Formats: sequence, C-alpha cells, structure tokens
Amino acid sequence: MKENHWSVYLIRCSDGSLYCGITNHLKKRLEAHNSGKGSKYTRTRRPVALEAISPKMTKSEALKLEYFIKQVPARNKVLELLKQEGNMAVDLKKQLQQVSKEILKQVSKEIKALSKKVDKLAAAAAKAAKPKKAAAKKAAPKKAAPKKTAAKKPAAKTEATEKETEKTDKPKAKKAEAKPKAKKADTKKAAAKKTTAKKPAAKKTTTKSKKKTD
Repeated sequence: MKENHWSVYLIRCSDGSLYCGITNHLKKRLEAHNSGKGSKYTRTRRPVALEAISPKMTKSEALKLEYFIKQVPARNKVLELLKQEGNMAVDLKKQLQQVSKEILKQVSKEIKALSKKVDKLAAAAAKAAKPKKAAAKKAAPKKAAPKKTAAKKPAAKTEATEKETEKTDKPKAKKAEAKPKAKKADTKKAAAKKTTAKKPAAKKTTTKSKKKTD
C-alpha cells in the first residue's frame, strides 16, 4: 500500500530567490536548510522561509510535481504549486467519491449475503420445528372412547325366587279382588238408600186419596 507522506515545498531565500524540493518531514527539512545542511543552494542564502507547500502524496508523485515546478518560471512557481494543490484537492474528492461508491457496493453485497444466510437459518429452524410439533401431537394421549355398556340380561329366576314372588303376588291379587267386591257392596247400599227415600212419597199419596174418599 502506497504511503502518502511526501509533499513538494517552495522556500524563499534571503536574496528573494525560490528553492523547490520534496520532503516527508517539513519541520526537520526547514531546520536543515537554515543550519546550512539542507542543500548547497540555500547554504549561502540563509535564512529561508516557507513560501508554499503541496498536499501529501506518494514519493513518485512528489518527484514528478517537483520536476514540473522547476520547469516553470520563478514568477509562476507559487501559482502553479497552488494550482496543483487545488487540482490535488479535486482529485482527492474524486478519489473519495469513488472509494465511497466501492465501499457502498461492498456493504450492499455483504448485507445481501447476510440476508440470504438469515433466510436459510430461518428456513432450517422452521423445518426443525415441524417434526417437534408432529412428535408432540403423537405423544399427546388420545381421549378414551366411552365404553359401550352391554345391556344387562335379566338373571334367570331360580325356584326359590319364583316361590317368593308367588307369595308376594297372591296377597296383591286378593286385595285387588276385594276392592271390586267392596265397590259392589257400596253401590247396593246407595241403591237401598234411594229406595227408602222414595217410599215416604207414596204414603203421602195414599193419605191424599183417603181424604178425598171421606
């Protein structure tokens, strides 16, 4: 992976001239120029001051930009470097947009893969749950069907029971016979009473006839 730690810088020397170079540590490089250890050109033109600097980039990109700036006339060096800074910013925006698009694509792919896995797991869980339900239904005790009670057949009467029933039935029959006789006697009594009640009326008629004859 490329490391974007390099940048192109322009420094203004004590005589007004410009010096262009590249560095990956600007502070140390400026100290080296002012101490006379930076380069032969700035050794006799101290002190130096920073005029402009490019954004960070790879070393190869910084070397290319340095070469381009050195070919430009001195009056346009700062402007060109600043233009490059603007161009670099635009390029960075484009790169960021492209990276964001790629990231979004990767994220969407991962989300789709995860959703498929979730669907598979849900389907597997549903399949596993079905046999359990079936087993639970089988294990559930069935309601016992009501047993049909066979009609009890009358037990065969023994001789002793027959005799007992005959004994109990005879008094009942006698009572039943006695009731009609009592009813007949009652009816006879009622009829006799009626006849006795009618007899005095006949006597009255006889007394009336006797009076008439007299």
